[in-house]
Amino acid sequence: MKRLLKNAFLTAGVLALGLQAEAQITVAPENDPNFKLKFIGRTNLDFGTYLNRNDIGTYKKGNGEVDNAVLVNDTRLGFVATKDKWEGKVEVCYTYGDTYGAISFRDVTLKYSFNEHSKVTFGNQFMPYGIKLTGINYKFTEDPSVDYTFCPARKIGVNYLYTSDGFNLSTGLYSNGNVDKKQYNQGFNAGLQLIWRPVYDETTVFHIGGAFLYTDKGSSDPFSFKGVVPASMEPTTLIQTGELDAPNCERYEVQALFIKAKWLLEAHFLGASVNTEKTSSFNGFWGQVSYQIIGDQQKYNKVTGLPITSAPGTLEVLGRFDYLNLDNFGKQTDFEFGLNYIINKHFNVKFNYVVATGKDRPDIQDDRTLHLVQTRLQFSF
Repeated sequence: MKRLLKNAFLTAGVLALGLQAEAQITVAPENDPNFKLKFIGRTNLDFGTYLNRNDIGTYKKGNGEVDNAVLVNDTRLGFVATKDKWEGKVEVCYTYGDTYGAISFRDVTLKYSFNEHSKVTFGNQFMPYGIKLTGINYKFTEDPSVDYTFCPARKIGVNYLYTSDGFNLSTGLYSNGNVDKKQYNQGFNAGLQLIWRPVYDETTVFHIGGAFLYTDKGSSDPFSFKGVVPASMEPTTLIQTGELDAPNCERYEVQALFIKAKWLLEAHFLGASVNTEKTSSFNGFWGQVSYQIIGDQQKYNKVTGLPITSAPGTLEVLGRFDYLNLDNFGKQTDFEFGLNYIINKHFNVKFNYVVATGKDRPDIQDDRTLHLVQTRLQFSF
């Protein structure tokens, strides 16, 4: 009850702040019109329940319960300050996780734009790999399992991005350490992503792309990969490799996206090679389709190369398929069905139904299938 009341007050505070800031969300001092300060924030009110509550054959922390939950998830407050060619961003997050109610910094960046096409970003950020950059623009409530498995968390580093109508080039160098740990040999990440858009106009987008990410582990934690059920609740792990003692790892990605008016088709193939005494290779594929029952045009961000939230009043139906292959450690398949309604520019509602199956696991004989229903009310400003 205390947690519920705490979350309720937190949600009410974020909503009140956002609505109050609506009229003055961007501040430009009269004595310096080139300086602007914009307040940003978001919060998710999630409900999820497993339809077959039985944790036999799953990997869980703590007492291993697979249950239902109502929670305020991923609440963020921050600001974006711009002056001339410079932009600074700070975002603080309150989220449900292993430590309930943990507060942490998320995006803390400083960006310099050379011109309309070219910019460099310093700070704590996602690397050019996977779809983490979508943030509040996820079509479903959670990442695809394959993306969750292979895409690393934010890292401190520097990124260079060139964007045009025809293509994107993004490259960077980043630490591999956890900012909360005092490690003297944190290793490094080096990433490169290329996206080519042979078709790009008001109604149609077609792009293909690829990415490569090299990780030197240093003294950071060993590599490990796991497949989780895409749930807002504490993730239930269906397959996992455990710790892999290797000095480095190569990750790769191939992707394609097609938008035609109401339709969206997107596919990503990701994989990793871990250089132990015997090289271990893992891979996975995910694809999604979206159709707007109400609405005229899917929206796309050419800077990130990813779809974004549709226009207010849009009702869309979605489907997604994930296949994860962790070689001798098991395989996982997910089928996900979704329904999204974009109420206005501040609120949207998501409904997801997930069927996730883990199989061919070395230490668990039976296949395990979990059924999950979850909803999300998301507020952002």
